[in-house]
Amino acid sequence: MDRLTKKSLCTSLFIAGLFLALWPVHAEEEATAAEEAKTVEKSKGEYSGSLRATYDYRGLGSDSDQDVYGYFHFRGRDLSDEHLDIYLSGRLSADLDGTGRSSAADPFISLNDTSRDDVAKILQLYFDAHDRKKTKSLRVGRQYVDVADYIQMDGLQAMFHESRKLGGRAFFGQPVSYYSSVSSDLFGGVSLVGTPWSGNRSRVTYARYEDDSEGASDDHYFLDVRQQMSEEFRTRGYLSVMNEDVRMGGVDFIYISLEEKVFDATVGVRRWGDYKAETRAYSPLFDVLGDQEPYSTAYGRLTTELLPWLYLSPGAMMRRPDDSDATNRRFERYDLNFIFEPSDALSASVALEYWDVENDDRFFGLSGDIRYRYRKLWELSVGAAYVDYTYKQLSDVSVFTDDDPIVPVIDPLDGTRVERSPNAFTYYLRGKWNLSENTALRLSGEIEDDSDEDDLGYRVRTSFEVRL
Repeated sequence: MDRLTKKSLCTSLFIAGLFLALWPVHAEEEATAAEEAKTVEKSKGEYSGSLRATYDYRGLGSDSDQDVYGYFHFRGRDLSDEHLDIYLSGRLSADLDGTGRSSAADPFISLNDTSRDDVAKILQLYFDAHDRKKTKSLRVGRQYVDVADYIQMDGLQAMFHESRKLGGRAFFGQPVSYYSSVSSDLFGGVSLVGTPWSGNRSRVTYARYEDDSEGASDDHYFLDVRQQMSEEFRTRGYLSVMNEDVRMGGVDFIYISLEEKVFDATVGVRRWGDYKAETRAYSPLFDVLGDQEPYSTAYGRLTTELLPWLYLSPGAMMRRPDDSDATNRRFERYDLNFIFEPSDALSASVALEYWDVENDDRFFGLSGDIRYRYRKLWELSVGAAYVDYTYKQLSDVSVFTDDDPIVPVIDPLDGTRVERSPNAFTYYLRGKWNLSENTALRLSGEIEDDSDEDDLGYRVRTSFEVRL
């Protein structure tokens, strides 16, 4: 875990002291809670957790790659006479053969393969001290700040009455990075949440990120408003402002029918503005991907029950940039899903997907699967998919060879580009077996027949999970 600087530690102690000083503000409420607690038996605490180990093999012709992964989490609730929670989660990975290459054409290129290093990451490790009703808490350690872009930090959050009519929190710490030094970066802010009127829940948040290496900072404001219009209909609006520029705003409308017959609908729009991020937390990839132009998106999804065993779910999404270029493109995406559930044990689905991208690039996909579940002991699924791409790329004699399986077609309107149209078939088999109440074994196999490749691609994944 990264160590806090002296400045971070002093500020953390100050906030902790402020938290303790404010603790008795609601003295009368606490006295009532104490009287109620006398009638409650002391809790023994609850423990839960899991450990999952995964082996992943990929092969294509003479190339192959083998990796292992480990995922774990542990949680303790209501310990120390219902006043303490603890949480730990992490990820382990290791490249078994170290066959990563630097070639841009390598389909197995990844961070683990190219670095050939074993990696261990502690994602969260915190202690949460709280009263019995959990109206006030102090969380200390590695954690995500869910009200401010899920920034990961080593620090603390002090939360007061967030589930009541008016509450809030303060947070402060050092950001976490696994790829660059952030030993002197700082992150902190405050958030206020409340219910100003019936059916409403609103939150306003201010957060500041100070990047020591760049000598810069980002000031970020968040507004999140949720309104329950009726039992079936609710809306949500949100706005993010960075350094006085609108970063993102949007609104969602959600309808969930309470009738026996399923009918759900969701629509929404989002707008990403022209903002300039100063710190690595919000602009780590600009040098690689290029500047992002302002753009708007809209989406919709409908799920309806045609028959007691048949459901239909169409969806659509569109993206419109203000100015189009090679890295900022317009597209529309459409999908249609059929879901069959004749019984609790048997289900199947068929899905179609189509993308229409600017400059005549296209994508079409068709997939389907069947799954069978035997009680809670095991389940098995088999499926297949077909995808077809059409896209343009810059003409380069080095790209094509005599044995290239794809025949390039020169664009008659633009001699500098060629059209490629590869397709691929994928077949897979997946299974899960609950060996006992606390252990499970998963196994999956996949074969891919890509017209862009001379050889078939194979992938095998197996995992073993133990649950507490």
